Amino acid sequence: MYSNRWNLFIGVILASVLLFSGSCSLLKFNIESQSTPLGPDKLKTRMHTHNYASAFFHEVMLASDSIMNNEADRQIQLNALVWKINAANEAKNKIFQTNPEIALLDTWILTTSMTDYLKDGPGADLFGNSQIIAVEASERLLAKIDTIAVSSFKNNYEEAKTFVDSIRENEPYQSLDFYRETVYDDWYRYQNIPDSLVDATVGTLPEVLSDFSSRMTIGTEQTLRQTQWNGELLLKQSKLDSLNLQEMSDDFDKRFEELIIVLRNSGRIMQNDAVVLRMDINRFSRNLDTIIDSLFVFAKSELALMRDSLSVEREAIMLDIDKTSNKLLKTALEELRSLVKDILFYVLLILIAILFIPFALGFVTGRVIGGRKKKKKELET
Repeated sequence: MYSNRWNLFIGVILASVLLFSGSCSLLKFNIESQSTPLGPDKLKTRMHTHNYASAFFHEVMLASDSIMNNEADRQIQLNALVWKINAANEAKNKIFQTNPEIALLDTWILTTSMTDYLKDGPGADLFGNSQIIAVEASERLLAKIDTIAVSSFKNNYEEAKTFVDSIRENEPYQSLDFYRETVYDDWYRYQNIPDSLVDATVGTLPEVLSDFSSRMTIGTEQTLRQTQWNGELLLKQSKLDSLNLQEMSDDFDKRFEELIIVLRNSGRIMQNDAVVLRMDINRFSRNLDTIIDSLFVFAKSELALMRDSLSVEREAIMLDIDKTSNKLLKTALEELRSLVKDILFYVLLILIAILFIPFALGFVTGRVIGGRKKKKKELET
């Protein structure tokens, strides 16, 4: 019964693959070409590249774990974890491509660029004293992929290596991201092969299903690892990895038991607390009454002193006011007397000017006119 259900499940998966493969860029193939085999060299390249995936994941994982165990610095541990996650994820995307030749080239470029980045590039100091662990792991992977390239490209190995080295030198990695577009178009352009002549054969149906099975087997296992690593990264970035969860759980249990005991004894405890509280309130009330009485006595004394002080100050102020008013009156009278004298003087001047000036003008005018008439008479006679 169980076996029949399992076979039915496998059949549904295979049917789904065949139905939706046209929408997947990595599984595009023409049903009419299923009779055209992929070729022994390309099948060998695909097999070696897929086997290389396990070696890549294993080497990077061991190196990263060793660095995290050796180094106590949190940033170095984070760098090692990010390196493991990004390198493995990019390797999975590059290795499991439909075209075996392009998959090998992309994986080769990833490995050689990663080695340069960790050995002499910007990532040469990411792992502190454990940097050599990452470098040696990358060099071992580079040696393996180079061996696969020699076997796969054969006479074209030098041409392929020149192509890989050009990308390695012109487009080096600058961070732990490790992302790079596939070299599909660049490779055929480098070989001067037009798109119309590119061999798009992916093999027969059994070959495609074998490729899919390999992807599912290795990819599923690596996906589970990636999920675990991402969880570790999240904990380490939030600094939750340093917490002892077992101690936290034990402490919580202890606190919870104490709370239960308190709740059970809450009735008796509250009664005792009520008695103590009532005694404290009575004591506080008596102390408050005493303090208030003392404040009233002090206030009365201060008011009496203030009243006496105000009386003395008032008498002194009144004496000063009397002296000041007398002085002001005397000064005002003297100023008034002087002012009256000045006013009378100016009035006298005005009266003199009003009375004398017209009289003087009339007298002078009469004399002048009389003199002129006298002279005129004398001239007539």
